[in-house]
Order: sequence, then structure tokens, then C-alpha cells
Amino acid sequence: MIDLVIIGAGPGGFDTAINASEHGLEVTLIERHKVGGTCLNYGCIPTKALYHNAKHIKDLKDIDTFGINVLEYDVDYDIVKERKETIVSNQIRNIQTSLKKLGVTLIEGEGKILSASEVEVNGEIIETKNIIIATGSKPSMISFEGSDLEVVHNSKDILSLSTWPKNMVIVGAGVIGCEMASIFNQFGSNITLVEYQDEILPPLDKDIKKRARNLYKRQGIDIYTKSAFKKVELVEDKYIVTIEQKGKVKEFETDYVLMSTGRSPNFGNIDLDSLGIEYNKQGITVDEFKETSVKNIYAIGDVNGELMLAHKATYDGYKVVSHILGKEMDIKFDQVPSVVFTFPEIAIVGKTEDELDGTNYRTNKFLFKTNAKAECLNETDGFVKMIVDESDVLVGCHIIGAHASDLIHEATSMIYKNININEYKNIIHAHPTISEVLSECIKGFH
Repeated sequence: MIDLVIIGAGPGGFDTAINASEHGLEVTLIERHKVGGTCLNYGCIPTKALYHNAKHIKDLKDIDTFGINVLEYDVDYDIVKERKETIVSNQIRNIQTSLKKLGVTLIEGEGKILSASEVEVNGEIIETKNIIIATGSKPSMISFEGSDLEVVHNSKDILSLSTWPKNMVIVGAGVIGCEMASIFNQFGSNITLVEYQDEILPPLDKDIKKRARNLYKRQGIDIYTKSAFKKVELVEDKYIVTIEQKGKVKEFETDYVLMSTGRSPNFGNIDLDSLGIEYNKQGITVDEFKETSVKNIYAIGDVNGELMLAHKATYDGYKVVSHILGKEMDIKFDQVPSVVFTFPEIAIVGKTEDELDGTNYRTNKFLFKTNAKAECLNETDGFVKMIVDESDVLVGCHIIGAHASDLIHEATSMIYKNININEYKNIIHAHPTISEVLSECIKGFH
């Protein structure tokens, strides 16, 4: 009998396998498709590869600011696609090398849980002390007329394009929708972004959402909020999309419809009912140790529906391993940073004002345009917004601006350690750096 079987080799699965093996556990990792899961193969990594291509295109548009004249440039889509695929292949190889080096058994196949101590794969039954379900999530689709037309795609399909659509309608202005809108807008596609709710990026801080919408529109992205996507139809060799906004019908011609209407847990080939594992439409129910209602069976990452982020899945797994080993691990899952890779970047950690409604708190903002390094970079759009509680402890940080994805980790550390802002004011930041926006924002609290 081995120590641990993990079903699903996405970020949660393979990182947990590596971590468990490093702690002396005998681990078998089962994957039915590709090592790396959605994040590496069809999500985070290939998207960011395209994002950085788009970032260079965006920078070229303003290159005359730096005294450099570029009259014209061409985008070789084959090279863009090849670069993306090379990055993914390299990362898969790195994971496989790490798993092999640590002695993790990797099996290609579909795992089926027979009991809390038995997993079947490829006709073989593996006896184990613990099981982790890390089967991830899948795109959620809404019902509408024309959903079966070839022009309709999900976020996985769009990453396989070799040329970019001239006109693209994106349904859903969450993280995936806004990222794709920003990327393909820079590649030259005419983007129409449709969101059912009152504002884009619904869960984010209200000031961030408002600023992001204004910046996206300035970049040429058409945005329709409070709008219902009704149908897509083929009319005289043209695809026509129909939406309804405030009772008025609007139509757009398009050659690509991207559905980015969220994700739902993927339970794979696991019969949760027969196993007695509790779940709902959000995901598998787990306790603070990510253990399901069945002892020694755990669920991590997207499949438990708590927060669908790759790094959250990884730390879910770390929590499980520490529980199996009987060790304490103080991971605060209400302090998970997240990033939206648009232009500019957005990063958040901790509470929003809406979540703090009814409590005593204070906020302060600091604009990127007053930061010397940001001006040197020609990236002055955006701001950092901080929220402190009545004890002057940072409880939330929301950034839209250059290098937000890097800056957020300093704020995350502050929140984790409950650092009082008056203590933080004594920490010296190098000049000129982008990180000064954080220190200057803190200094603004009096």
C-alpha cells in the first residue's frame, strides 16, 4: 500500500506530488490527458505567452515616445504560435523531469476511486492510504440560439488560432474575457465585450473596475454591460450576434464568438454519490484541511470550487500533505493574491470595501503618474488603493498599473503578518522604483 494517489496532474496535482515526495511519501500521480492541466496547456501559461507578444505590440505603438521611429512592423503569426507551444512544451518537460527525479510514479489514464483506499487505473487497482482529487474545472456554457455554429468557441479553442479574427465578440467580462479582449485587441481584432452584470470584472474593487473599464475603452474595446447575449446566426454568409441591453436589441457582425462565461468543477470519472462524497454545483465540499466527507479522501483546486486559481490549488495540496504528516501549516486562504493580465495589469489581495461594509476602515490611493519610474517606463496609468482597519492594519490592497502582478506580493506579506502601517512606514524602498507606489500610498494615511 502506497501513501498517496493523486488524480489529476494540473498545478495542484503535480505540485502536491512533488511536495509529498520531498517529505518522504510514496506517490502515484494519475493524468488522463496532459501533465500541467488546464493552466499549463490551455490557460495561464499559453495565455501569458500571447499576452507578452501583445505587450510588445502595444509598446511599439508608443515607441516614438522614446525617440525611436518605426514606420511599420509585421506580426508573424506562425512564430507567435510556435513560441507559445515551445514554452508549454518546455514547462511540461520540466515538470516530468522533477517528478521522475523525485520518484513519483506518473500514470497516463483515467483514475476511478473504488473506495477510500483503492483507485483503479487502466485495469490496475492501486491500494493507498490517502487519495487526492485534483481533477480541475471545465468551461461553463450558457444556452443560446446558434451555440452549435462553428463561429462559437471557448477559451481553449482560441489559443490554437494561427491568425486572428477581424471581429470578435467576447461573452463574459470576467478575468478570462478581459484578458482575451486586451490581448486580441492589440493583435488588431475589433473587440466587443458583453457582460450581463452591472460592471466588468464583477468581484473586484469598485474603483478598480471603473478605472479598468475606462482604460479598456480608451484602447478601443467596445464594452456593453447590463447586456444579455441572445443569439448568433448566419445571415447571407455573415455571422450576426444579437444582444439585449436595457430592453434595446443590438446586432454586431463577427467572425468569432468567444464564450468566457466562467468555469465549473470537473468531477471526471469519479462517482461521488456512490462513494458518499458530499458536493454541490460549486464543487466538492471540504473542511479546513481540504478533506472531503469521506476520511482520507481530499479535494484540491478548482474541483472544490473555493477559488479557481492555480496557486490556490498548489497551496491546497500543501495543506493536505501537512495534514497527512500531522504537521501544522498556517496557510491563510482568505489572503490569496490574484492577477488580471490586461493593459495595465490588475492585482488584488484581501478585502474590498463592499466586503467591509458596516465596519470601520479607511482607504487611500496613490497614482502611478506621480511615480518617477512609471513615467520613465511610459506606463503612468492606474493607481494603488489600500484599505486599513480601525487598528491601522492593512486588510486589502488593489492595484491597477505597471507590474501590479509583482507589487501585490509585498502587500500580501504585509497582510499575512498583520503589519501596522505606522511600522511599515519605517521600511525603506529604493528609488526610483515602481514599488514606491506602495510606500507612498501607506504614507498617505494620517
